[in-house]
Amino acid sequence: MDNCLFNETITDRRSWENYSQSGALMPLIKHIYETNHINFGEVSSIPETFGIFQVGNTVIKLFHPPEAKLGHESFYQTELSAINFCKNLAVLTPDIICTNIIHDGRYSFPYIVMVYVEGIEASKVISTYDKKAKIEFSLKLKEITDKIHIPTNIDIPRYDDSEKINSELWNRMPEPFREERTQYLAKIKFPEPVFQHGDLWDRNVFIDKHNRLVLIDFAESLIAPSYYDIGPMILNGGYDSIRLKTYLGDYKNDAFYDTFTTAWLLNWFGAVFISWRAKEMGIDFKSITSVNALRDMVIKSFENK
Repeated sequence: MDNCLFNETITDRRSWENYSQSGALMPLIKHIYETNHINFGEVSSIPETFGIFQVGNTVIKLFHPPEAKLGHESFYQTELSAINFCKNLAVLTPDIICTNIIHDGRYSFPYIVMVYVEGIEASKVISTYDKKAKIEFSLKLKEITDKIHIPTNIDIPRYDDSEKINSELWNRMPEPFREERTQYLAKIKFPEPVFQHGDLWDRNVFIDKHNRLVLIDFAESLIAPSYYDIGPMILNGGYDSIRLKTYLGDYKNDAFYDTFTTAWLLNWFGAVFISWRAKEMGIDFKSITSVNALRDMVIKSFENK
């Protein structure tokens, strides 16, 4: 393309996030829609996301260009592979309209255009649910995760890939904790890794007009032990006892506390989970200097639920 549609310089992740929430990407989006003969109308950014926009009854997801070297360059291919994997298992996901990579000057932008999911985010309604509705939601979610949490050879990252397990986000934790985490994970005998959604927050579960659950946002999907998804799912669910009991069964025991602790230690975003939960509990996360200290915090998180 001779004339650049994106004329900014991406210096780091923050700059990409800023451009994603400004008008800098609009010329690219308009060009993509026109090139693919998709009706182009009013564009609105999806709250709390970067590079994701609603255009009429469609959604476009623009991924950061690999030339910017921001890490996680696999997100684009991962999302495509994961959506197809789930569709083959009859799990509801957004329908893809088109996908490609647009080369624009020094950058190349992978993108996916999907049909907008008509429904509502679970995060916006589940707090209003009564016990029966929470149980129904949790059973539906468990049915879906039981279906997708299976071994597969699709080409997506593994939990023990260096970029995942050695995420720089762990550097925020005290050095003694980081050293013990490495030793702890080296000694664990993990179960056979299976497909994991990787970002199973309520905001990534839509409830459609037929009261069915639709999973979205598969960019962080990966192959990992079967309990990997419970890390973000439970943190996001607010440790709701009805949902926990329905999804997990008997969970107030040492085996589960060990499993949940390990799930956080494995997650590339785990250090952030720990700091969020510590803040909610009035704990300085810098005081968590050992795996046992983390496990104690995990137990306290569940004790009164």
